[in-house]
Amino acid sequence: MPKRIKFLLVSGPTREPLDPVRYLTNHSTGVMGQRLFEALRRRGHAVDWVRCPEEAGTALELLGVLRRKIRGCDALIMAAAVCDARPARFSKDKIKKRALGVIRLVKNPDILAALAKKKKRSQFFVGFALESKGLLKHARDKMDAKRLDLVIAQPVTVKKTPFGGGNLEAYVIRRSGGHKHFASVSKKALAGFVVRETEKLLARWPSS
Repeated sequence: MPKRIKFLLVSGPTREPLDPVRYLTNHSTGVMGQRLFEALRRRGHAVDWVRCPEEAGTALELLGVLRRKIRGCDALIMAAAVCDARPARFSKDKIKKRALGVIRLVKNPDILAALAKKKKRSQFFVGFALESKGLLKHARDKMDAKRLDLVIAQPVTVKKTPFGGGNLEAYVIRRSGGHKHFASVSKKALAGFVVRETEKLLARWPSS
């Protein structure tokens, strides 16, 4: 068995409230996070699992949680689907239909970019990239901008979605060069591959 690694796993969708009834979110189901957790436990690793929205509802809440936890991990797997924007104003009362109109949005902080600023040389960061066009280029750009060591890139279109429990297409891209393409893979198999690849690459990492 590999050396026991301390993983910080983040999964699921964030939610950005508009009023006590409504919120903005995305199609993430959290299935990939569950499969990653199962793979990590099978391999005997220590896992600190942050599940959204149960343990961190909004992007701002999630950023606060991860800033507290990031120093104690050897590897981060950021599988959460974080909303890129939130309503500029939260209404304490339900907004009546007649008052609904244009909703002004503001950008949420880039969580991975913020964590990258505090990343230690010994730490290993895994991220996900979903794109409709230019998948590999955008994934590589994300890897460089956010100091990721492994990126799981997945195409998403109206007809092709990585959400839910079905098989998906994915590219596992290494910072060291090259990638592994899966034309159709289950999330269980993909999670197992990502964990084993992280083990293999992290074994070569500097200790400090």
